[in-house]
Amino acid sequence: MAITCITLDWGDTLAANYGMPYLATQRHAFGILGRDLAQLGASVPDDFAAQCMRGLATEWTSSIDPKLNPEHREFDFQGLLDEWVVTTGVPPAAHAAALIATERCKDRLCDTVLPFTEAAPTLAALQAKGIRLGILSHVPWPGDACRRWFARHGLAPYLDFYSLSCEVGWIKPHPAHFSHALNLAGVPAHEILHVGDHPMRDVEGAKRAGFRTCLRWTEGIYAHDALHAATADITILHLADLVTAVESL
Repeated sequence: MAITCITLDWGDTLAANYGMPYLATQRHAFGILGRDLAQLGASVPDDFAAQCMRGLATEWTSSIDPKLNPEHREFDFQGLLDEWVVTTGVPPAAHAAALIATERCKDRLCDTVLPFTEAAPTLAALQAKGIRLGILSHVPWPGDACRRWFARHGLAPYLDFYSLSCEVGWIKPHPAHFSHALNLAGVPAHEILHVGDHPMRDVEGAKRAGFRTCLRWTEGIYAHDALHAATADITILHLADLVTAVESL
């Protein structure tokens, strides 16, 4: 059966993620947010950025640990961010300006990751084949900021839909995340190829959902035993390999 739709993971599949300066980026983004809020008349503590980073670290590490989060629920980062801003006591007259500052902060956080140079050409080539393309990604950053990232980096024109854990409320490999993507794809599960780098979340999860699977092989992130055990339908080293590899299915 031909592949009519491809869903793609984001980090370490379409963009560099592992080893990127997350903490430095967070410190910068939350620091600027705190400065912006203070200029609007809010009471921002000196350690505002550090407080935000600690809160985010706690929620993130808990959410990605299967032992602490066996149900694979996604945490509400937008809710956390709104709470942090509210606690500074932004004056009512400055609420609109505070919202703009918060959106800028979200964009800075998303720009931790950078697209691989082969991402746009690969998506363009797949689109030219008439294949529907969608993002199926575990990402706590709010969906509006995620979509703006794809637009800023020139990838949005190639994408037909987004299935983001921040909006679904569940993280791959939870069936609800794949069901959400399946509904958006509008084609049978066996006509969808899911591409990702995580042996459990991407390969095992997609298999259980009835998708075909493609593992983008990485080094130094997951154990080689886990990568080998994933037994994806196809394995690629570079994203550009997907253009010809999909024909084998």
